[in-house]
Amino acid sequence: MKSLKKYMNNSRMDKIVNQAVAQSIDSVINEGIDFDPHTKTVSYNPSHEENVDTTIEHNPTMDGDIVPNVQVWSIFKRKRGLRGDGNPLFYALKGEGGWTFRDESDRNAIEKQFDAIATKFATMYPVGLTILMPSGSELNMHIADVVMSKSRNAELIKGVICKLTTEEVDDIVLDFNSKFREFYKDEFNSKYYELGRYLDLMDKERNGYFSRHLIKNNQMRDVLDSTLKLSDDRFAEFANKINDQDVLIIDDTISRGQSIKEACQIMLESYAPKSITVLTLLSKLN
Repeated sequence: MKSLKKYMNNSRMDKIVNQAVAQSIDSVINEGIDFDPHTKTVSYNPSHEENVDTTIEHNPTMDGDIVPNVQVWSIFKRKRGLRGDGNPLFYALKGEGGWTFRDESDRNAIEKQFDAIATKFATMYPVGLTILMPSGSELNMHIADVVMSKSRNAELIKGVICKLTTEEVDDIVLDFNSKFREFYKDEFNSKYYELGRYLDLMDKERNGYFSRHLIKNNQMRDVLDSTLKLSDDRFAEFANKINDQDVLIIDDTISRGQSIKEACQIMLESYAPKSITVLTLLSKLN
């Protein structure tokens, strides 16, 4: 009888717990975005979490499969994009591709969600030494400003990781032992010509600095040997700050994760950080 009574009490407790969980799930406000490809406008939508999930309860998210032993966190979870890996929210925030917000209130609502999730992230990770991935826009700096404002111990180091120039990438590709040449050995000339068109575009739009996002051939992105480097003239200065410290690397978005992998690799090969954590605004598109 006692065991039966104990079972009944446990059953009641399970029922109460299940009801509480259900109520908690029901109380989550799903928040996402809508985008209109005809008008190229992005709008905030508090009635669903489609396209980009901006819900506070669901974020930040962590992807442990991009770089071994490195946690890669994202403020917002990407659920849908344009052709390839482009995302309208990303373009609207950067002011690229003709994309804008439908109204300033839409931008403010998304910024509010961003701020709340950044606060949540800061309770999970002690934001300290912070490094920016090189970018042609101010979005990375904006992400860093918001995230670092949540910590008293945050310190930003600029210029640690730099982009290679298109000329430097071209020289690497032409090397007889390059990964690019080895992969495209039977069609090297045609693929090198295709790459040349992308490099010409970077010369025009990125002032001669390499930008992986402008290469639309995803396979070609993956077989490029190097596109990033460390700052040579301040190596000793940076080493004194980075060695034996927890380092947070900030990037705006993950496309295929190649740039993040490369950045983590060159950091680990050249410095001795205690740990590396990556934070992006938008997750990889699954």
